[in-house]
Amino acid sequence: MCAKKGRVARILTTLHRVSGTPISEALKRRQFSAKQRGDAGTHNGEKSEWRKRKEREQRKAQFQDAAIQTGLPQGYHSGMNILLVGEGNLSFALALVTLFGGEGANVLATTLDRHGLARAAYPDCRDIEESLEAAGAA
Repeated sequence: MCAKKGRVARILTTLHRVSGTPISEALKRRQFSAKQRGDAGTHNGEKSEWRKRKEREQRKAQFQDAAIQTGLPQGYHSGMNILLVGEGNLSFALALVTLFGGEGANVLATTLDRHGLARAAYPDCRDIEESLEAAGAA
């Protein structure tokens, strides 16, 4: 029932603002107490599904805009500090450094395998490591 009261209160407030009529004292008290509790416009302080969906859409749009502006996937840019955990042969790290124009100072990549095991499992790992170190990545 609380959700309906909140929704009705928001609708009534909007109608009063549009029409220019004063808001009732009971409605003002209800809004004030909801703000003090910290659940104004929410259910028990949680975000509604609609709000969550809108925020996801906004984040997605920001990533897409950043990708268009920089030309890099998912908004990566050389100013970001990037930690890559569990890379296989470090090829993704090399791809990022290449996209950044050889600037790899902000890229830190790790493998799941130990140093010797990774080189044994991936023949091109040694060359990729040398390229990353030359670019300043760790």
